[in-house]
Amino acid sequence: QLKQLQDEHSRLLKKVEKARTKFEQRSRKLQSLESDIAKLERRSYDPQAERLGQASDGDKNLRHALLIYNPKSGAKSNGGVKLEQVVGCLRTHGIIAEIGLKTSGKAARKLAKEAADKDEDLVIVAAGDGTVEEVASQLVGSKTTLGIVPIGTMNNLARGLGIPLELDDACQLLGMGVSRQIDVGHVHANEKPDVEYFLETAGFGLSAVAIPAGQAAEKGRWSALPNALRKVFDSKPASILVEFDDGESIQAKSEVVTVSNAPLMGNNIMVAPDAKMDDGLLDVAVYDGMSKADLLSYFVSANSGKRATNASVRFHRAQRVRITSDEPLDAHSDKDVIDGKEVLEENSSDSQSNRSDGKKYVLEIEVVPQALSVIVGKGIALTLPVEVAASVPPLSGPQAGNGSKPKQDEKDDKK
Repeated sequence: QLKQLQDEHSRLLKKVEKARTKFEQRSRKLQSLESDIAKLERRSYDPQAERLGQASDGDKNLRHALLIYNPKSGAKSNGGVKLEQVVGCLRTHGIIAEIGLKTSGKAARKLAKEAADKDEDLVIVAAGDGTVEEVASQLVGSKTTLGIVPIGTMNNLARGLGIPLELDDACQLLGMGVSRQIDVGHVHANEKPDVEYFLETAGFGLSAVAIPAGQAAEKGRWSALPNALRKVFDSKPASILVEFDDGESIQAKSEVVTVSNAPLMGNNIMVAPDAKMDDGLLDVAVYDGMSKADLLSYFVSANSGKRATNASVRFHRAQRVRITSDEPLDAHSDKDVIDGKEVLEENSSDSQSNRSDGKKYVLEIEVVPQALSVIVGKGIALTLPVEVAASVPPLSGPQAGNGSKPKQDEKDDKK
């Protein structure tokens, strides 16, 4: 039996090495093609490119797209990027935009759904993470590609996908038009199993209170904070069972479970450092036996895109996860707070519930692989990033370059 297993191992290893060699060859060819695309994009849509005949050709060579713009995005953090700036920059890089304004989340979703129903080629969102997520939820499974101009406050999705925070670099990336298929998460909760998609993180417990509260504070919506703080102080650890599709399970006493599709959430918190948005898996973190002080310390350490470590945080990867609690806990899907689905189960000898009525609270979350086409750059959340992207955004804070030079460069200029 040992000899048979060794022989089978040798045969399989040869196949893996052959497949890896072919993958590396094709990856190099892909990178070469993307490099040529980047060079041609810069030549074709240079503002001074009249010599190439662009000006005389009018609009016929420009790529058409629907632009969904949120006039409120980033107003507090960067003074706001004006609509005419975005439209002009897109045109410089070969894209003519039909404009749709976000007046509400419902309006943004309607614009995106109509575009998807018409099989529109490209929908560009000039906004923050919340609007991107609203639009993306309507493009799941469609032929329409999502483009992002990150002008929000946190821009977690852009940072993870490698989309530059500088307007011109972001539009240049859109002009290249190089896309990848990424995963989305799907939360089964309440009686709406088809609408709770997420791109960043879904959570169970305290994170459902803390994350929206943090975003509200960041945007100056102070009225939401007193109730959130009251919930934080009143919450207690619950006995939970986390079950994975591979048959493994974790029993814990916890106030927080996060299920992530992307590395960052909230205020650039590195909640899932190794998460990839194109690997067909979700990164689950169970915060076992941690006090509120421990949780606060951990998330502060993970703030600003930094990796934090704590032996009580247990990670697992899965395509599907089922979280069961004997107490009702809030849940969230990205920024939206939702209720966990309450189901009635029979008490059994191995049940962790002490409730006499046998009720448990259940949240089921799964990944939808390669559900969304997105124009991306050189991001940490990609297994196959676009190496030739004009610039790479930082995991936290503003991006230096194109007008916002590092301090050392400013000193050199003065000298």
